[in-house]
Amino acid sequence: QDTVVALQALAQYGYLTFSKKDLNTVQVHYMEMPGKIFQVNDKNRFLLQQASLPTIPGSYSVEVNGTGCVYLQTTLRYNIHLPKKAAGFSLSVRTANVSCTGNYPPKFDLVLSASYTGNRNVSNMAIIDVKMLSGFVPEESSLKKVKNGTNV
Repeated sequence: QDTVVALQALAQYGYLTFSKKDLNTVQVHYMEMPGKIFQVNDKNRFLLQQASLPTIPGSYSVEVNGTGCVYLQTTLRYNIHLPKKAAGFSLSVRTANVSCTGNYPPKFDLVLSASYTGNRNVSNMAIIDVKMLSGFVPEESSLKKVKNGTNV
């Protein structure tokens, strides 16, 4: 019954908001100054129209005029870059116990050492994804040690 009610609500929403004569003007203002203007009509109503905001943080307002329905969305993305020559983690990779005897394929241990070197007490979360070189396969016993949390 929930699905039926949801479909009825969507159908009613579509009926009330659909119009072949949709024409909307969307204006984005920054600090009382005129900004970007979008025209939304029947031909472009399903097309994404977007603009970058010039200054963050800032005070923005949106004014919509016309008839019909317009979907507006704002997205804030940020990334804090580390200073140059500063890394949050230390990673070293080396081989050990290399053996190339007889007709057997060569065997060696792959030793990964990773540690957090940032300014905070903890790093929150880190994932180390180790992929084998083409032609190499891990030994089953070493995978069991990693899975059990013991040092390999």
